[in-house]
Amino acid sequence: MSVFSRLGIIIAVAAALSACGGSSSSSSSRGNSSPTLSFAENNFVLANSCFAMRDSAGRFVVRGDDGNYFSSATRLADATPFYMKPTALGEYLIYDDEGTFLNVAAGIIKSAATPSETSNWIVSGVGTNFTLVSEFAAGMTLAVNPSTARLELADAPAATAFQFAENTGCATFPELSTNVSGTTYKGRGVDAPVIGFADVHSHISATTFLGGAHAGRPFHPFGVTEAMGSCEAEHGPQGSLDLVGNLLGPSDMPLGVHDTAGWPTFVDWPKRDALTHEAMYYKWIERAWLAGLRVLVNDLVENEVLCTLQSEAAIASQSGFDLADIIGDAAGMVMLEKCNEMESAISQIQFMHDMQDYIDAQEGGPGLGWFRIVDNPTTAREVINEGKLAVVLGIEISHLFNCDVTQPGGLTEINGCDEAEIAAQMDRLYDLGVREMFPIHEFDNAFGGNGIFDGLVLNVGNFVDTGKFWQTYDCPEQPYFFEAGAIMTSLDPSGGGNPVSDLLTELTQGILPIYPTAKRQCNARGLTALGEFMFQRMMDKKLIIEIDHLELSIKDDVLAMAEAKTPKYPLVSTHGGHGGISIEQVKRILDVGGILYPAKGNGKQFVADQNRLRPLKSSNFDFAMGYGADTNGLATQSGPRGSDSVNVSYPFTLFSGEGWGAQFADIPALTFQQSVVPEGNRSFDINAEGLAHYGMIADWVEAVRIEGGEQAITDLYNSAEVYLQMWERTINR
Repeated sequence: MSVFSRLGIIIAVAAALSACGGSSSSSSSRGNSSPTLSFAENNFVLANSCFAMRDSAGRFVVRGDDGNYFSSATRLADATPFYMKPTALGEYLIYDDEGTFLNVAAGIIKSAATPSETSNWIVSGVGTNFTLVSEFAAGMTLAVNPSTARLELADAPAATAFQFAENTGCATFPELSTNVSGTTYKGRGVDAPVIGFADVHSHISATTFLGGAHAGRPFHPFGVTEAMGSCEAEHGPQGSLDLVGNLLGPSDMPLGVHDTAGWPTFVDWPKRDALTHEAMYYKWIERAWLAGLRVLVNDLVENEVLCTLQSEAAIASQSGFDLADIIGDAAGMVMLEKCNEMESAISQIQFMHDMQDYIDAQEGGPGLGWFRIVDNPTTAREVINEGKLAVVLGIEISHLFNCDVTQPGGLTEINGCDEAEIAAQMDRLYDLGVREMFPIHEFDNAFGGNGIFDGLVLNVGNFVDTGKFWQTYDCPEQPYFFEAGAIMTSLDPSGGGNPVSDLLTELTQGILPIYPTAKRQCNARGLTALGEFMFQRMMDKKLIIEIDHLELSIKDDVLAMAEAKTPKYPLVSTHGGHGGISIEQVKRILDVGGILYPAKGNGKQFVADQNRLRPLKSSNFDFAMGYGADTNGLATQSGPRGSDSVNVSYPFTLFSGEGWGAQFADIPALTFQQSVVPEGNRSFDINAEGLAHYGMIADWVEAVRIEGGEQAITDLYNSAEVYLQMWERTINR
């Protein structure tokens, strides 16, 4: 078609529309040029880009001064630019240049200042023509009124087909930045060793953790303002209802307070010891991935005791009861059905897949995101070779397979499961993609005793959960990699270890917390017959078995079972041994082809652990050391650099320069600025505040390089490969 033909059509259309009476845009004059039209060819490429909407008659949508929308502009230059923010695959917030949303209100289309279900649109179509269905008004679609040119809702047959033309001038949609310049690297082939590090213990899915105690989310369909906004809804005014966070946080005071402000000022959270606040927002995970994170294990998690305590506290506050009474009456709590550990954990699997879809949507379509859930090492290698992050599902709860134990009066023992239940629930988790499991967590269960590492709070929790305080023995005196047991808080003012204390302990069978206080105590509850059955079936199922949180003697029992297999069965320790691991046990873990990746500490502490572990490595297997950050898992994160350390200087460069060996020679350098939130004038500095959020893993890597040089970086960036080798040894048998 000639230029003159196009011009004639434009003049004709303009004349035909001159009597329509539509509203003009509040920014109706954007210049006299007629830009070339380029239309989106599928509903996924709209993601995070600027477009104009054109109806089937060739008119563009504009926003009127009154917040109504009209399909009335004849030129792209006069169209309202819309930023298309994905809420899920094929679903969008439509964000105009006034910073408001195309929204359904009382059955009409009108702009809204904040996003919600009423502003979520399902976009579908063929070629360049799309229909928009309202999520809120079920089955209703976006249409142009032929008489008024106003956008309104209509039944599906009357839907208007819209095209999306590339545009400029969109308002900036609120979002956190990775603050990174450069493109992360891909692999050198699926058969080549992986370069990257592994975090083998995290809790991305802790959003529903603890009956609403956890505030914030790693993603929200409506963006960062919803995901990381004020925590007052969960924690009450000044954080006064954050019972779990206040109890386990730095104050150790269950009735403490904190500033609830989130995005964009982040006054009191996230920070390294704000334990019930989100620290793994997806853009922060993305920053860690850009720094070389290539394997991330997400442990589905729940704690029935703390969940019930937090839920009861919320109910008490609404009913006017005293929270102190709830705390005092904790032992009499009836566990809430919504806090069932298995069901809560399993519900988190769908959350993880929703998050994968959300990230796919941000990147332009199914499978295009950098966050990929995997259930076998072959797929993991393929994903990592594409330069993406392999996410493995694990589970860490005290009532695995519903196998709790009650010990009323210390006189009898009632198991919550049997062998048939174990088999059925193990198959259920496996079929849902869970590949890594903690058989025992913070309290005793039907399989045996948990590893003691807290002498008071968790002992009270064990009593609430099982009806019995821990019975203990003096931990063996031997060299430890991770210290065993704890000094117990005891009711015996004599400090225990005398005939009277011994008699009381024997008579009460764990009903009274009476302990020696001069020596660290380990849990006297060993491996049960049901526990032995469960471990054998896990090995038959080729699951990755976690050895952390097992009682010290049970670690020996499971190691013996692993050593008896041909080939030997790998075991893993992923976040600090909990309950203790001796030097001899470390050697045995590495000799069966397992891994020990500790809770990471700051750069100096991590390098010190590498130097302690390296001499214990097995000559039969490759060595590396990643970490288990336990982020979002009620675990304080690594601290500041310290006054005697060389500070991390911002900006810093990874993959090039001092400390980066030959294996990084063809990896492009990336520059990391300080993590900042410009809208709230908030910046995060690892030197002063430690690991305030997960994006600062990149900063932590630079601290490891400063402390340990090439050896430390090499051992860290081989940790994803060594994890995959362990997984392959687990299943290829």
